[in-house]
Amino acid sequence: MDEPRRRRRPLRDYPVFPTLLTSGNLACGVTAILCAMSAGGSQADAGGGQVGLLFYGAVLIFAAMVFDMFDGKVARMTGTDGEFGAELDSIADIVSFGVAPAILVHRAVLGTPPMMVVGEGERWIWFLTVFYVVMTGIRLARYNVEHDKEATRFFHGLPSPGAAATLAAWVMLYSWFADRAGQWQDGFIASHLGLGLADLREVTRWMLMFLTGLTALLMVSRIRFLHVGNVLLSGRIQLWRLILILVIIGLLGTAPLVMLTFLTTSYVVVGTITGCWTWHRGRRQTDATSEAVLDDDGEDLS
Repeated sequence: MDEPRRRRRPLRDYPVFPTLLTSGNLACGVTAILCAMSAGGSQADAGGGQVGLLFYGAVLIFAAMVFDMFDGKVARMTGTDGEFGAELDSIADIVSFGVAPAILVHRAVLGTPPMMVVGEGERWIWFLTVFYVVMTGIRLARYNVEHDKEATRFFHGLPSPGAAATLAAWVMLYSWFADRAGQWQDGFIASHLGLGLADLREVTRWMLMFLTGLTALLMVSRIRFLHVGNVLLSGRIQLWRLILILVIIGLLGTAPLVMLTFLTTSYVVVGTITGCWTWHRGRRQTDATSEAVLDDDGEDLS
């Protein structure tokens, strides 16, 4: 006989401040998608207002990260954290850090209104767009299952906000190149290095495609990535952490777009290299321990 279905008690009380912050995260993600869909992309006139919509959409990704960073902290401080907040947060994250950055990259690379597959290039960017969103969903689902409420210094796999921030920074860089088409011929890079604006925009588009695929795979990997918030901002701040934070703030204030792109990309690249090295070293130590145990037992190792 089938067991009686468990009746769930309807939710009557909602945590106000955490819900508002998570809703702000979701609103930023949806607005970023609208900006991407309204942008003219790479085929728009250089310096036009529509190209700037890609820039604003990417900025909204970082705004969503701010909301996402504080909603959980506010919920824990007010004692209102629970299943409702976790579910709403996952929905907001898949939109803001999955769908929104993927659509921004799609529009920046193709630059034409969304349409079905036309040519090999369109096939690849369509695949990467869908692949990135699917991997983000898998990443968030796995995080919800494995997540422990205790503070940790590392993530297993690239966190979805880190992946979205990297793509958003490169979209902002692409939009910055496009908005300065008229000023480019007199610049240092064009006059001394012989690189035209079209060359740099093409490099940026290729980087966007490469980073979209790379970050999608890293999100579902087991490579450890540093939890920047818990390392730099948790507990009593030591002197070296304070100096590092001040240096980062100073560099962002001096050259915000270049430094933002450099920092987000460095987080992905350095985290991947150190994570792979840590995994390789741990595997070698495990193999060495196994060989030592077999040797002590007197077994033939050949």
